Amino acid sequence: MKTNKTLFFKSILTIICIFFLVNKTQSQNKVIKKPNVIVIYTDDQGAMDLGCYGSKDIYSPNLDKLAKEGTRFTQAYVAAPVCAPSRAALFTGKYPQNAGVSKNTSASPGSHGLPKGQSTMATLFKSNGYHTGHIGKWHLGMSESSSPNAQGFDYSFGHLRGCIDNYSHYFYWEGPNVHDLYENGTEVFFDGQYFPDLASKKALQYTEDHKDKPFFMYYAINMPHYPYQPTKKWRDFYKDVEKPRGDYAAFISTIDERIGFLIDKLDELGIRENTIIVYQSDNGYSTEVRALNGGGNSGPYRGAKSSLFEGGIRLPTIINWKNHLPSNIVSDQFLINMDWMPTLAKLCDLKNIPDDFDGMDLSDMIQNPATKSPRTSAFWKYGNQWVVRKGKWKLMGFPKDTSHKGILDLENDALFLSDLSNDVSEMNNLANKHPDIVKELIADFISWEHGSDDEVPKEQQKIVHLGRKGRIIAKKELHNKYKNIEVLLDGKRGFKDHSTRQWIGQEGKELEFIIDLKESKSISSLGIGYLHSPSNWIYIPQLVEVSFSNDGHSFSNDKKVSGSSKFSQIDSSTGLLVIDVNPIARFIKINIKGIDEIPEYNPGSGNPGWFFIDEIIIK
Repeated sequence: MKTNKTLFFKSILTIICIFFLVNKTQSQNKVIKKPNVIVIYTDDQGAMDLGCYGSKDIYSPNLDKLAKEGTRFTQAYVAAPVCAPSRAALFTGKYPQNAGVSKNTSASPGSHGLPKGQSTMATLFKSNGYHTGHIGKWHLGMSESSSPNAQGFDYSFGHLRGCIDNYSHYFYWEGPNVHDLYENGTEVFFDGQYFPDLASKKALQYTEDHKDKPFFMYYAINMPHYPYQPTKKWRDFYKDVEKPRGDYAAFISTIDERIGFLIDKLDELGIRENTIIVYQSDNGYSTEVRALNGGGNSGPYRGAKSSLFEGGIRLPTIINWKNHLPSNIVSDQFLINMDWMPTLAKLCDLKNIPDDFDGMDLSDMIQNPATKSPRTSAFWKYGNQWVVRKGKWKLMGFPKDTSHKGILDLENDALFLSDLSNDVSEMNNLANKHPDIVKELIADFISWEHGSDDEVPKEQQKIVHLGRKGRIIAKKELHNKYKNIEVLLDGKRGFKDHSTRQWIGQEGKELEFIIDLKESKSISSLGIGYLHSPSNWIYIPQLVEVSFSNDGHSFSNDKKVSGSSKFSQIDSSTGLLVIDVNPIARFIKINIKGIDEIPEYNPGSGNPGWFFIDEIIIK
């Protein structure tokens, strides 16, 4: 009997020991398992386009709840105002220039993008035992070496180029139209299936497949980038909202609904509290023709996509790690998307972290909202635009306003200073009121590794030539956006930006002018100032022909000069096509031809080319 009791108590003791051992092991596993990370990156979303950011006409309950249960930032930036360089900065923790992607990458097959050998979020998480997945848009190169799988992703599903039709999955932005949907580098076909749903299903499946081990998922949602193709459900919801705002808003609600699906899946799998979610847009809303000239809203901010005004780079940003990070926080702390890589590395206690970040670890500030952000300054550079931000001051060189909220006089506004602590609208240039601040920030820009004195606006010198007092008329139809032909004889060269109203442009057609010098004069040369900007499909004029007359009717002494047929990929540059002549004449006829169709392997291939001219210099 005693033996039986002894055996009984031993059995109970064994069971209790096993119970505590299992509990301890499970507890240790919970502690050891690193948090999952999901980075959600939307495409061309405006600064105010969520309910939690103040929008009264957009329904976004899931993202509003995500923000309320986490931290919503009101001074969060991206490092570039367009897709590819913004993504490169996010992925590498570096300025786009240091990441090797300073502009949008080419859509041509085999073209390079993000250089091989860069440390990326994917390679960092993978080296720390994470499974890594990419779902959605890529837009960081078409070559094998710059593909998602070559840049650290174990799994990839989505489109490689900048945008697709959401049903055929054809890239249509520049011809010829090509199918663009890949899974782990292999072309796949889901004809007629709605891409946001395909991507959502892949994201849900990915989280389920990897729920037992830590994963990093980059969920690059291709909305609200054009083409605006919301579902019927959301079109009907916004049927009374004027287009394009209605379709754009429907796209935002389409995003929000799919974020809701993802969060529900995390809850269902029991991994919600072990998953960090970061949400951000890649750049401001688009005002391109393909976006029906708008749809988004930058609220109090000036600028949109392609602009370094606040509306192009200051965007909705949320971090949420339920029951681990503070909730219901609205933070005005300064951060940039390249800060996410070092910050997430610290939050996840990763090892082998690169030491060449331009980004900063903001984990202390996120964990303790009263802590000041270590970031107090930053630089931006896109095309010929540049920015120095230092504390409350922001200096822009060659500003560009794609939101069209005001008129820029580039002779007086080529250097544009704002005090963001007092006025975020950037509608008033303070450069003349604070010359010492301008001088200090220019010095900072020049000392930055990607800045130079050559890029600082200088006072424009008037060019003295015979045409300054002449009269110019157009003999062929002008493009309806570029009819201010008086700029061709105003004695000033244009800045390296076709949108400054210093240029006359034409797309796929010729320009022809007659200049009346008011009296017969001896002419020795003509110079045609041009802009070359391949990323904007702008190329050097291919042929300039001139002829002369004293009566304005009979023209002779024809001369011509050809532009280069080998296109430089330097973006942007200006030049002068010069024709040596020797007539005595009062009237000059000038005919300028561009590219009928942009050749293969150049930006915009298959489409009519643009050319832009600024000054006709007559000596």
